Amino acid sequence: MHEVRFMSPGYHIFKGLMWLCCTTSLLCLTAKPLDVLIVTPGLTGFSTTTTITQTGPGFEVALHRLKTAYTNIAFSHVYLYNLSIPDCGTFVYDAQYILSKWFYEQGGDRSPMPIYIVTPGCLEPGLYNQLAAAWNMLFITVTTSDLSRDKSISPTWINTNIFPTMFLGDVFYRLFLMQNWTSVYMVLDLDSEPMYPLVFRVLDKLLRSKVQTFNIQYSSEKEDLDFKVLLERFATQSRVMLFLGPAAQLRLLLLSAAARGHTTGEYVFIAAVPFLYKAQDTFMWQTFDQNDEIIRAAYRSVIFVTMMDVSPSGLHVTEAQLDELKSKWAAEFKSNPFYGNQDLKNEPSIPHLASANAAMEMLAQVLNESMADPDFDPRNGRALARRFLNRTFDTSSGRVILDRFGDRTPSVSVSYFNDTTGDFQVYIRSNITNGDYRYSAVKPVSWFNGSYLPPNEPMCGYMGDKLECLPHTGIQTKELFAGMGVAVVAVIVGSICLGCLIRSRALKEANWWALNGGLLEISAPRMSSKING
Repeated sequence: MHEVRFMSPGYHIFKGLMWLCCTTSLLCLTAKPLDVLIVTPGLTGFSTTTTITQTGPGFEVALHRLKTAYTNIAFSHVYLYNLSIPDCGTFVYDAQYILSKWFYEQGGDRSPMPIYIVTPGCLEPGLYNQLAAAWNMLFITVTTSDLSRDKSISPTWINTNIFPTMFLGDVFYRLFLMQNWTSVYMVLDLDSEPMYPLVFRVLDKLLRSKVQTFNIQYSSEKEDLDFKVLLERFATQSRVMLFLGPAAQLRLLLLSAAARGHTTGEYVFIAAVPFLYKAQDTFMWQTFDQNDEIIRAAYRSVIFVTMMDVSPSGLHVTEAQLDELKSKWAAEFKSNPFYGNQDLKNEPSIPHLASANAAMEMLAQVLNESMADPDFDPRNGRALARRFLNRTFDTSSGRVILDRFGDRTPSVSVSYFNDTTGDFQVYIRSNITNGDYRYSAVKPVSWFNGSYLPPNEPMCGYMGDKLECLPHTGIQTKELFAGMGVAVVAVIVGSICLGCLIRSRALKEANWWALNGGLLEISAPRMSSKING
């Protein structure tokens, strides 16, 4: 005899849930992590800061962290390079061949795992982009900002470089606009940082119809610029000079300016660097020569623009976070002979290391989120790239804000010289919203004990020869002009009144013939008599 029991519906639901939980747990325990391969093609050596040997620790330190943080993703990483290629100009001819040869050796579209290109980039990213778009492969650059904004051309391209390529002109134009500077001298040394000629060309084109510019170009390696003559002309046409040249040339300029009395607050000299990096140039007042104190005083007339602000505040990280990363990057350089910098003789390039680190962490974040989507295809580079757009990522090396094109919003800072501390201090920082470049105040500027930068034209004119500023004996010029104004007004008003009076009288006399009969009197005839006696 079989005992039959009737189970309640709740029991069956509970049993079903238990079976689902057990099944899900089993799947979780036995599920294989997503295998992904990150390939980093690039140049080696120290001809530029964008080589894989200069940026490598940024990738490797991040990779160590990701393998611990994301157990559901199995990351692999490989470099592609040719040690015989010496520089960017030569590498550009072989870049596509090196990458495509390797890709098809992996099986091409049938490779055993999805492949993502994450690379520093030099002159060749546009060529990588052609391959990535054709292969529908995610493509991230970390040290170049030539990303095409036409997504039909670059559908899988993401950029984490902090350099403001799209805003090179706006960096300075907005500064001029803030201060209402309408005439500016631009001086370019053709034998200095490659960024300077680029800024010069872009800015000249942008300002042509908006700001009066006086452009001077020279070659410091071929001949010295006569700064005395330059400053004499400068004094008659402006008070603001953008100097695109090395620190040594700026020092010579400031020495001449100090000798002419142009470093007391009336003149502004603007200097710029890509980022603070000793290997490129160091703008410091102290070089331990007899002119140090003169230059220190003259630096009070300098405004300093940093195109990539990778200070903790510029990156939106704590000082402790950044110091920890710097320590790990240094340790990676020292421990791996491939990077060729075990003695740290070559100063690590912090902006590029931070961007490489951020790119790896952002990729991991997006992959981790995407795995929860049942329709997620890790080989669909276009769909994967769209998950990066219009987003803010918080990474251990800084906050990364990507716009709708997948391009990173830069961090630019402008500083004044603090004579008390002997260094530059940030007072405004870039604030970009929907592609509109603006500045936000960090603190008030300190300018010769004031809080305002001077105008580009003094109140009395460049030569002090405006009429209202000319000296007069007895009565001051302003009072004289005010008195003359009152007199002119009085003459005009008097003339109008006199004219009205004359016209009124003329009208009356013009009607002499219209007699008023009421005013006529008839006189009686006069009688005369004569008395005779």
